[in-house]
Amino acid sequence: MTQIALDRPAHDATPALSTQILDGVGAVTSEFGPIWIVEEVAGHLRSGKTRELATLRLYRLDGDTLSSLHELGFDEGGSRVDLVMTLLARAKADMGVLVCSHRTASAPQLAARLEADAVRLHYVLEIDASRRMGFARAREGERNVTPRERAKTASWQPVSLSRPAGNSECFAANLGKAKLGDVEDLTCFALSIGGIQGDSRGTLTGVTSLDLDDTLKKLAQLLAWTRWIRLAVRRANRQRQVPTSSSSVFADVARSKPSVVDISFRANRRTAEGRDKRDAQQRSLLPDRPPTLRRRLTQEKKTLNVVELFAGAGGMGLGFLGAHASGGRGYRITGSAELQPIYTQTLRQNHAYMQKSGLVRPGSTPAEYAPMDLCSRQVRDRLESMARTQGDVDVLIGGPPCQGFSSANRNSWSSSNPNNRLVDAFLDCVDHMAPKVLLMENVQGILWTPRDENSSDLSVAAHVLERLGAMGYQVFPKLLDAVWYGAPQNRNRFFLLGIHKDLGYSSEDFGQWGPFPKPSHGPGTGKAFVTVRDAIADLPKLGNGDEIDERPYVGDAVRLAQNAFLRAMRVGAPADVIWDHVTSRHAEYVIERYKAIPQGQNWQAARELMTNYADVERTHSNIYRRLAWSEPAITIGHYRKSMLIHPSQHRGLSLREAARLQSFPDWFRFAGTPTGAAGGLMHKQQQLANAVCPSVTKAVAEFILDL
Repeated sequence: MTQIALDRPAHDATPALSTQILDGVGAVTSEFGPIWIVEEVAGHLRSGKTRELATLRLYRLDGDTLSSLHELGFDEGGSRVDLVMTLLARAKADMGVLVCSHRTASAPQLAARLEADAVRLHYVLEIDASRRMGFARAREGERNVTPRERAKTASWQPVSLSRPAGNSECFAANLGKAKLGDVEDLTCFALSIGGIQGDSRGTLTGVTSLDLDDTLKKLAQLLAWTRWIRLAVRRANRQRQVPTSSSSVFADVARSKPSVVDISFRANRRTAEGRDKRDAQQRSLLPDRPPTLRRRLTQEKKTLNVVELFAGAGGMGLGFLGAHASGGRGYRITGSAELQPIYTQTLRQNHAYMQKSGLVRPGSTPAEYAPMDLCSRQVRDRLESMARTQGDVDVLIGGPPCQGFSSANRNSWSSSNPNNRLVDAFLDCVDHMAPKVLLMENVQGILWTPRDENSSDLSVAAHVLERLGAMGYQVFPKLLDAVWYGAPQNRNRFFLLGIHKDLGYSSEDFGQWGPFPKPSHGPGTGKAFVTVRDAIADLPKLGNGDEIDERPYVGDAVRLAQNAFLRAMRVGAPADVIWDHVTSRHAEYVIERYKAIPQGQNWQAARELMTNYADVERTHSNIYRRLAWSEPAITIGHYRKSMLIHPSQHRGLSLREAARLQSFPDWFRFAGTPTGAAGGLMHKQQQLANAVCPSVTKAVAEFILDL
């Protein structure tokens, strides 16, 4: 597949755009001309069951080149069909094939309009499979049945379709000649995406004005674009915002222009695994020189002051509090800012436990806790005042809420998402407090989410680099995988380290890897990745819905001696008790799905049981994923919503298991209510899902101590 780059079109604009999407489509377009694809880009149901006015966008697919053309929204008295016709007229679409989903415009109305206006375009329109149509039958004339009924007895044949993410094995069936509304002599056909032969909930049904009895694959390829256009645009935006580099993770990402972000995107754990092996081999052949570190931060004091923004449950700060270096050098957190009271309670109770148990030195945690809105200048002034009671702000850390950039929440990939504006609140705090070093964490989506809804020239990440550069910081962006630093999960996150120019460092001081710790686990390190077995095999067995939040724990001295990760998890925890080893209760039909899924596989292994999904093909690949004992876990997001499954027990993960996989120690507890009262499992699960892996920030914090 060739590299692609797709601009976000301005409202009703025609931007210069040319992007290669895939190979193999040319056979369709060369015969019939360009493909015109209409997509609904707004108009989804909102809360309260109201529907906003639709916005439609027109694309042109010519050979393997995709162009984004006009975008239009409703005005008073308009209709979806009117919008489609206006888009076609503005693009001067007078030849080729129009492709449109039934969600975008009514197929009967659009077909009638195209025929009435004598538009020269052929068309492939998705229709509702439950709509009755007039199908021709030999000797019986016309019969009104639904395409779904026809599909049940149709002859299905395998087809291999080219899509933006690679080839897809599908099945297609010609359902025969049919009448749609007042339009006659159309060909009706069906497409089952994902390898299911026959009609299913995810089957697409289409009608076409083309007469392609012998080329069903071409029809199927055209109809598939009603679903794959979003995938194509998403991949294009990612690759445009994140130019790949042949030197992979060894690229020197510090540029003369801070608005350029050059990072190799880690889209798939298997692909990333192969890349890591190649990079380890490259390191062995061409060893990178060690960074030149001068310990300027700790020349005059051993304890650095940290201010934690958007602290959440405190995972990022926990890594800094656990970081130590030679000569007794370490950190104290002089202020933790968090808006949500329940998160504030989590911070308060865990910091108190650390002080009481001697896990940190006295005075290493904040003196006061209160919800703080960092968008308020008064609140920022108060936080700075708290922090400066201990002297200067040496290090400022934080992870602005990432829901607007996350792949687990794809519908919010938009600069208009309010969470995305909190990045600027972080930058305002940097400007206000002038730390010597800053560390920001976020998801990879920050690399391709546009900063401005009406422009794709600058991603959020590039905007951050540009502002920090103007403040006098050398900025170093990098994607770090938690599994590199001893966490038992693949979790790729964007980290940005900013070093103020007054410290006297340049990019040349850090070599190709940059100012980040080298991996301690994985290829080329001499240490294997920590696996799910290493992390949770010692925990007691549970049933579905077990909710005893304190239960007996029997340690194993031999296991503990052989397992460094487990030793780290047990330090500071009561020896004979395990906390929060509790699970959500799932319905019996969910448990039956669990039983059908082997280790390392997902919902596809229980496809025939996924009967309550309107379109199972749109299901995320990590839904209903059973973890494998012998591997690190997949990314631990909201594990209950994702239905992550224990490797051998037919149940969901427990809170303690998920916390271990995030590298939170066993003494760490999440508040269920703002007062710390018992209960509130769903609130604890959400806090864990949003948390940063402490093992990663501990490694970074120990590196910073040598700056």
